[in-house]
Amino acid sequence: MPDGLKPLKVSYHHGDLPQQAHQLALEILREHGDAAISLRALAKQIGVSAPALYRHFIDRESLLAELAVTGFEALRERLLAVDQSAPRRALIDIGLVYVSFAQDEPNLYRLMFGGRVLPKGVHPRLDTAGKGAFQVLEDTIARAQKVGYIKPMPLALMTAAAWSLVHGLSQLTIDGHLPSADAAPQLTEGVVTLLLDGSLADNEQHKDTTT
Repeated sequence: MPDGLKPLKVSYHHGDLPQQAHQLALEILREHGDAAISLRALAKQIGVSAPALYRHFIDRESLLAELAVTGFEALRERLLAVDQSAPRRALIDIGLVYVSFAQDEPNLYRLMFGGRVLPKGVHPRLDTAGKGAFQVLEDTIARAQKVGYIKPMPLALMTAAAWSLVHGLSQLTIDGHLPSADAAPQLTEGVVTLLLDGSLADNEQHKDTTT
């Protein structure tokens, strides 16, 4: 099971309905995508009435938002585990971890970034969780800038460039547009390296070049 995501429970125990519904919905999402999730169907499968479930989730979208929160929290945990001791290696590993997460959880990843399904600003917890994952990348880039590894440039610009790169690679990978999903790590490392080589500070061209 992917790191950061809890094992699923199927049988219902009194007082544990929100967790049961959340975990069962996560299982359905993984197997069939978010379109297959229905609160009424979940209630029936767990063995409770639909009104009982609606007391915890006001609608289907609120449940989907909580699933996406779970995804962003798991992604953040993985990103935080990256060794920050060497700027170049840390930035490359951030990219590798990000793409690997999308490969491990393709349907959850699609939901997390599916603005059509979960528009920004509607679910505050989701917005906060998304920013939390983004912050890890931004902090990693800020550290590299602080030690003079990356040329001075707007932090938001560099972060957006890096995020766009790994997000695009992730989407291409899980949608099957790359020659082989197995090649994703090598491709990710290659394109992140290209980005870094174009942003290295002049006095850092020959430092911290291990990959």
